[in-house]
Amino acid sequence: MLKKKIARIISEISNGFMTMMLTPLIAINTLPLNTKDRAIYSIAYILSPLLPYFVLKSMGKISDYEFTKREERPPYFTTISILFGIIYFFVRNLDIQILTNVSLNIFIVSSVITFITFFWKISGHMTYSTLLFATLIYLFPNTPTLYFLFLFSPFIGWSRIVLEKHTLSQLTLGTLLTLFISILIYWGF
Repeated sequence: MLKKKIARIISEISNGFMTMMLTPLIAINTLPLNTKDRAIYSIAYILSPLLPYFVLKSMGKISDYEFTKREERPPYFTTISILFGIIYFFVRNLDIQILTNVSLNIFIVSSVITFITFFWKISGHMTYSTLLFATLIYLFPNTPTLYFLFLFSPFIGWSRIVLEKHTLSQLTLGTLLTLFISILIYWGF
């Protein structure tokens, strides 16, 4: 019982909605943007994951906020990928390379995860927490202690297994795929 309570707390803290929104918000608020652009892009990145969820939930297409049933995931992930693509299109016109890279990474990771969800359930918790951790390292390259954020990944994965939401392979693919995409986009290896 205590194990499940701890797993639930970790799972809630690392919720995909939260990490999905934190990634661009941190980038937006650490870069030289005017107040208007900062507000517009922050609101767009907050609404992109939330609005489709509430619309699909009200239509009865989603049973819970963790998208436990794989077949409920494609409409949501397709919608957010399209929205993230639209935001990326506008962000790249700001000519701020760091923000362009972060927006591109969010769009590509979401698109790849969307494609996978048509066939298989992959962990959004691991995907978006990995995206957040990699982005923080990219945004603050002179802060090597940020690498320690990845020490939280096993706990997040553990929580998803204890709560019977994912398998080890679903967690591993979400982590490794996102890390690979992030390395390619941020560091060009």
